[in-house]
Amino acid sequence: MSTTRKIATALLCTALIASCGDKTPPSEKATKKEAAETVKAQKVPRVSRPDAPGLTAATAALRRLQIADVDYRISVVLDSESDSFSGRVVAETEIARPLQQALTIDFSGGEVQSVSVNGQEIPIQYNGYFVTIEPGQLNVGPNTIAIDYTHPYSSDGSGLHRFQDPQDGNVYLYTHFEPYKANRFAPLFDQPDLKASYTVDVKAPADWQVVTATRENNIETLPDGRKHWQFPASKKFSTYIFPLHAGPFVVWEDKAGEIPLRLMARKTLAPNVKPDDWFTFTQQSFDFFQKYYGIEYPFDKYDQVIVPDFTIGAMENVAAVTFNEAYVSRGEKTQAERQRLANVIAHEMAHMWFGDLVTMQWWNGLWLKESFATYMASLALATNSEFDDVWENFYLRSKQSAYLADQLPTTHPIEVPVPNTAEAFSNFDSITYGKGGSVLEQLPHFLGKEAFRQGVSSYLTDFSYGNAELKDFMGHLGKAANQDLAQWTNNWLYKAGVNTISADYQCSDDKITQLTINQTAPKKYPLLRQQRIQLGIYRMQDSIMTRVAAVPVTYKGVTTPVKEAKGQPCPQILTLNDEDWGYVKTRLGEKSIAQVSQHINSIESSFTRLMLWQSLFDSVTDARMPLAEWIDFALNNAGAESNINVIRLISHHLEAAAAYAHRFAVPEELRSEQLQAIENFAWKQLNTAPAGSDAQKTWFTAFTDLAHTDAALGNAAQLLSGELKIDGLTIDQDKRWQLIILMNRNLHGDYAGLVEGELEKDNTDRARNYAISANAIRPTAEVKREWLDNILNKRDQYKLSQIRAAASALFPAEQLNLYRDFRKELFGAVPRVSDTKDTLYNKAYAMLFPIACSKGDINRYSQVLKQNSELMPALGRVLKNRRQQSQWCVAMEGRQLKGSGN
Repeated sequence: MSTTRKIATALLCTALIASCGDKTPPSEKATKKEAAETVKAQKVPRVSRPDAPGLTAATAALRRLQIADVDYRISVVLDSESDSFSGRVVAETEIARPLQQALTIDFSGGEVQSVSVNGQEIPIQYNGYFVTIEPGQLNVGPNTIAIDYTHPYSSDGSGLHRFQDPQDGNVYLYTHFEPYKANRFAPLFDQPDLKASYTVDVKAPADWQVVTATRENNIETLPDGRKHWQFPASKKFSTYIFPLHAGPFVVWEDKAGEIPLRLMARKTLAPNVKPDDWFTFTQQSFDFFQKYYGIEYPFDKYDQVIVPDFTIGAMENVAAVTFNEAYVSRGEKTQAERQRLANVIAHEMAHMWFGDLVTMQWWNGLWLKESFATYMASLALATNSEFDDVWENFYLRSKQSAYLADQLPTTHPIEVPVPNTAEAFSNFDSITYGKGGSVLEQLPHFLGKEAFRQGVSSYLTDFSYGNAELKDFMGHLGKAANQDLAQWTNNWLYKAGVNTISADYQCSDDKITQLTINQTAPKKYPLLRQQRIQLGIYRMQDSIMTRVAAVPVTYKGVTTPVKEAKGQPCPQILTLNDEDWGYVKTRLGEKSIAQVSQHINSIESSFTRLMLWQSLFDSVTDARMPLAEWIDFALNNAGAESNINVIRLISHHLEAAAAYAHRFAVPEELRSEQLQAIENFAWKQLNTAPAGSDAQKTWFTAFTDLAHTDAALGNAAQLLSGELKIDGLTIDQDKRWQLIILMNRNLHGDYAGLVEGELEKDNTDRARNYAISANAIRPTAEVKREWLDNILNKRDQYKLSQIRAAASALFPAEQLNLYRDFRKELFGAVPRVSDTKDTLYNKAYAMLFPIACSKGDINRYSQVLKQNSELMPALGRVLKNRRQQSQWCVAMEGRQLKGSGN
């Protein structure tokens, strides 16, 4: 960036801060009039908006200075037959100052029929990305801008998405706009700090339900039989969380106190929905959040709509949350699956206050709303739900994904500059969710639980219906706790990387005489941090490895003497982040490793066993333990484990171990022996797990990933046909597809006929995606060529969900030879894919690239990155990560060969 542009950006950032929000914090005692005068006094730099997709931070900041206020009236005409829809937007726009530059209105990929300002039609200036209105066409003060338009429905799960159910032909529509897709629905000022109210009316087929942020106040039947839905003005919120969903949904109703609740799903999915679970988790979450925040729910009603083809888990649209249909099972859910549903319900509800009521100014603040909701969802479940293992699940999912992401080359600080909306999308990652949530989890330990709660409540109160920044949030927390959090904020939020701690200790007369915590950091991110953790001291008592002492400690710097440990029992096992208070990697001492190796199943705490199993597998991926040694340990000890979370972790690690065994260049005899042993173990656990238990379901999933020998595939075929039954195991429709994909992955039996036959019985969109995966995973060059051609050259013939189903299945670890046969085409297409500027498509294409354990593959990654320095972030970041993961794989392979003596 040039010096001139740096200065301009700095000016824009200053202006953006000055003009923040629709509600000024009471502490500043500024009236709206005074705030408007402050906006008008800001110097407005020159910004040239390129004719290109997306929105830059500079353009958004300029527009925030141009516009003092805006509200919308949106009229839309929907039908079930057309591939497009029409609409009219009337934007009541208050211009803050005499305009020196054109005003732009975001609108991507549609057609504009007319534009008028204050009742006067003006020439249309529309380039496919935004509508331009010249300065002389607008007055200082109130203006009415009206635009008539049409736009195609989308098929990629964003904008206004259209889905036609293959079972009954019904059409369903829903919106998904984050971060910058509201302009694929209507011409809007599509940025988070231009909050507006929305008055909506919709013409739709007679049997459709129409849903937006408010409940309808009138439904009129039109002469042609359609219905005209009219909705009152909403409260002010950002464009990216505006909802409009429509279709012949099945509707269930309930209440949370006085808050009306509705749950909706398409007709053919409805029989599988369990509304009691949805409403129970929703009511429990409302009970928690209203008390915790100290603020009544601000949006009057609460709808939850389960939608198809969704590209993410769920979205916090104001009062009309959307959920991926993957949360609906066609069989009995495990407790872990029920907890995931409860967690996502709580996560989206947390956003109603933190994200919707109070919103970040720009997308650099994305992490805060997502991190906060990630943490708060787990806190809500741990406080007010049936689940007693919430923090173990937080450790399994959020923490582990964060640790991995933070060691990859694409790691970044939690808070980062976001120059444009394309970068915003690429920041939806495990740093944003997992690390951010993990770091926020520290703060109640660091500040005190009540101080943290009070800080959150005052922040939400002061900035209600407005926008805020990180400094506002941290300022309220610091004030509540009477602490200066500037250093904490800098170290944890503005610096990347994860630290590692270990401990040295000495004992005399079976008591600790000295204990020191040692902290290290990666070379690229050398910062040493401060945080509060808990040490766990474990000793064997009556054949049980018992925690005999827990020592809270705040460590910092290279070494921290722990005075509180002096006099405590000498540990047989010392855990350094007991109960997972902190965000840090830990390294067990040799004595602890020896005891863990002997007594892993005697440790009383399942959470501790969980963390120790993870620590052992970390030793493999860090190339400190040979994979074969870990496999032996796992197969000798995992069978005695009874805790479902530990079982889930071990089964996941066994699947990963099998994948690494395929990647390593080890003698075939050794590889076959390892894979056979893992397969046999999974089959045994499946058959011996308690009938109908979650452990049984977990081992079934592992078996369908690990089975590869004729004997195992024969067992799988008999499970599918019903010739073989395992007591308590129901082979529901989704499990049938798991088995069919396994058959196709190994070309076993009449694998193709199984797909065709199953589609005749299960003609759902989910089944069609399963069938695509089953086809794409077949280990033949013809199949790979066909699907690569479909993904690259025929993508307009497939929905995004179908492209993702194929790409995710095309090159599993045991098919690396086929991947290498197509490397030239795969890498050759990278610039062409990137040039589409389609973030979702780039993200799907990136699924094709595997961890490939050879220097030749690593060089291929390096070459394509060197030759294409400006790739779309959604693709370029994955290629960088795969190169790093392949390098780790080579190091692991070297440790394996060294450990085996080859």
